[in-house]
Amino acid sequence: MSLLDNMPHTATAKRRTRTKDALGGSKDSFTTLFEDRACWRQQASSGEIREAQAREVQITHKVFFASDPGLDERDVLVIGGDTMSVRSYVHPDASAGLGVLWRVMVKLED
Repeated sequence: MSLLDNMPHTATAKRRTRTKDALGGSKDSFTTLFEDRACWRQQASSGEIREAQAREVQITHKVFFASDPGLDERDVLVIGGDTMSVRSYVHPDASAGLGVLWRVMVKLED
C-alpha cells in the first residue's frame, strides 16, 4: 500500500466569509468545505520559507492531498487540532516521487 492510499493525517477545511455586523463592523463566519479528508502535513523547508518571504508571504507548513482540494487564501485547514491559514493556491506537485500530489502552503496560527 502506497502513501497515496494511506496518508497519515486528516484535514477539515473551512472557508472564511467576511460580513458586516449590525454596527457596521466586520465579522468572519466559516463554512465547512470538507471534513476528515486524507492528507500529509509536513514542515516547510527553509528554501520554501525564504521563497515565500521574498513574496512577503509567511508559511510554516505544506500539506499534500491525493486530489485537488479546491482551496485558496480564503480557507483554513484544521489538522490534528492545529489551525492553519492557506497562503497559496493549490498546485500539482510531482516531487513526492509517488505520482502527482496537490500541495498547498499554509501558516500555523497561534
